[in-house]
Amino acid sequence: MSKREDRVDEIRKNVLSVRISRKELPDIGDLVIGTVYKILEHGAYVLLDEYGGLEAYAPINEVVQSWFHDIKDYLRLGQKTVFRVIRVDARRRLIDVSLRKVREEEKREKLAKWKRTLKGVKLLELVAKKLNMPLDKALQDFGWKLEDYYGDFLSIFENAAKHGAGDLRKLGLSDDVINAINEVAKERIEVESTEISGVIRIISIKPDGVRHVREVLLKAMDLARKEGVDGVRIYTIGPPRYRIDIVGKDPKKLELVLKDVVNFITTEIKKRGGEASFTRIGE
Repeated sequence: MSKREDRVDEIRKNVLSVRISRKELPDIGDLVIGTVYKILEHGAYVLLDEYGGLEAYAPINEVVQSWFHDIKDYLRLGQKTVFRVIRVDARRRLIDVSLRKVREEEKREKLAKWKRTLKGVKLLELVAKKLNMPLDKALQDFGWKLEDYYGDFLSIFENAAKHGAGDLRKLGLSDDVINAINEVAKERIEVESTEISGVIRIISIKPDGVRHVREVLLKAMDLARKEGVDGVRIYTIGPPRYRIDIVGKDPKKLELVLKDVVNFITTEIKKRGGEASFTRIGE
């Protein structure tokens, strides 16, 4: 095998072999991701990543800005960039694309979206392996349905890592699929911690009111820890006002824990002859 053929094979390996687009062919005007695998004097051939490596042709006048430039000033072998579809012959499956007709901001947005799509598809492929099915079947059975619901493939796993299986169960997926998605999400998605805060005003008119306030706040912190948050702080910002900070990776859970903590403090202080009121920070 020649070096040129080796290079072509190498380039093809970097292109998805499965069509992740629901359409068999792109439409005129679509923006597509193309990987350059052959450059000639009259134009370049690219493989369309979203269409399983479907071949498309970019005529030289749709690549270079003027005859002073060489096509290799704009494209290189193996380059992955954004093209606009300008011709589709569905019967012969011939596609022409343009580099010139893509605006810079369109290119940036499409590449950013493709980066997320590719990462999400790779994770979906891991799910398919756990289920002993090919990726294209996983896409047809549940992948495209989940993409509709979450907006893109990566969001499927980001949501599962943050919130668990709740939304997945609502969509009627089988337990096997749900468990596989959750496993991959936990293994591959790093969820950043978030923090929610509020200020609670506590008044106790008893002679030993400071002791009562301190005991209640310590018990409230223990309650938050038992409910599984990553971190909790309750500290004075000037009596009778105390700030509550709760840290964790699941925003929905943090809201529930904060509600429990505030209810506990309010109830306990009232039992001890005092009163409390809460103000959420950021609302």
